[in-house]
Formats: sequence, C-alpha cells, structure tokens
Amino acid sequence: MAVPADPFTAPDGMPLTRAGAVAQRLRELITAGELPLGSRLRQNEIAERLGVSSTPVREAFLLLAREGLVHQDTHRGAVVFSPTAADVQENYELRIALECLAVELAAKQIGPRQLDELDALLVRMNEALRTDVDLHTKVLNRQFHTMIYRAADRPKLLEMIDTLRDTATIHQALLIQPTVSKDYLDAVRAEHQEIIAALRARAPKRAARAVRAHIEHNYAETMARPRADQADPT
Repeated sequence: MAVPADPFTAPDGMPLTRAGAVAQRLRELITAGELPLGSRLRQNEIAERLGVSSTPVREAFLLLAREGLVHQDTHRGAVVFSPTAADVQENYELRIALECLAVELAAKQIGPRQLDELDALLVRMNEALRTDVDLHTKVLNRQFHTMIYRAADRPKLLEMIDTLRDTATIHQALLIQPTVSKDYLDAVRAEHQEIIAALRARAPKRAARAVRAHIEHNYAETMARPRADQADPT
C-alpha cells in the first residue's frame, strides 16, 4: 500500500506530513501483527513497500521511536519494540503511584461544573459500551481520566501520566487481544462511577483507592489476554 502524497489526512481528520503518513501506516502494520515484535525494519524495504523515498521512512522511525513502538538498536537499526512482562508491570506501578496522587489532588479542588462534565461524559461512555466499544476504549476513556487529572492542577504530573498512558496503550496494542468480555466492561462502568462518586464526596483517599482498583483490574486483564499472534510478554 503506497503512501499518498502530502498532505495526507489521518483517520482523525488531521493532516499529516509524508513522514507522518509513513509512521501511521507502519503503526497500523505493527499493531496488526504484520510486522512482528522484535522484527528489524529495513529502511529501503519499507520505502519500496510504501512507495516513498528513504527520507520520510527514516523520519517515521524517529517518530515511532518517540512513541515507543520502535527501538533504535545500535547493531540492528530500527526494530519493532517487544515489551516484556517487566516493562508492562513497571508501567502500571508508576501509573498507580502518579494517578492516585492526581486523583487525590483533584478530589480536594474539583468544581461542580467539572463534575457535571464528568457525569455527562460518563453517560456517553456507557452508551458507547453498548454501541461502539472502540470509541469508549480508545477515545472517551482517555478523555475521562484526563479530565480528572487536569483538575489536580499539576501540569508536570499530568504530562508524566499522559506519557505513561501512551506507553500502556502501545503495550496493549502489541500484546493483548482487542476484544474484551461483557463482564470486564460492566466492571469498568462501575469503577468509573465509583471514581466520580468519590470526587463528589470530596474524599481523596476513597478516590485514590478507586483509581488503584481500576488500574489494577486493567493490569490483570491486560496480562490475562495475550494475543495469539505474538509471543507471551516474558
């Protein structure tokens, strides 16, 4: 599949440079398993496959390396990142520490208008669970957590959380099956409701416990559903 000439429009409607278009296509191939974990990405082969010159491919490798999808190996060059179980565990451990701190801070100062916006978003999320799980998982869920952590009013903390959540998304795309059970989705709905309830009650410790339980549940689900086309994360 050749990459269109500039400008190229991404699935979200935003324009991409030629390098961005190459990165988008490689991202799709990697997360689909067509470029396996640990495989070497040869610049000339990718350029020929996508019908572009080597320059946007090289730039795309750098973009994907910053995202964590590609690792720049000294001897092998660009390689599809292969996260281990330890990588996944560490990511969740850091997220628990930082997200619990953020929600504690948010519980102390979040305003009525922000809480109403969270309630409205939760309604959309619950509807998406019935009609469009991808919308819930890939878009609305991220908006929900970002809205809460932004209320903590700690920009650096939010930046660190966003980076960790980006990495978690990559781990999940590479390692786990895309489908989830109804029982898991029902539990997630209840967990989100408990987080909002704790925020409305101005209960920082309760909010932190709710977020911890939510993240730990997600970690258990991630490790329990390895993709059949990828090796176990060991």
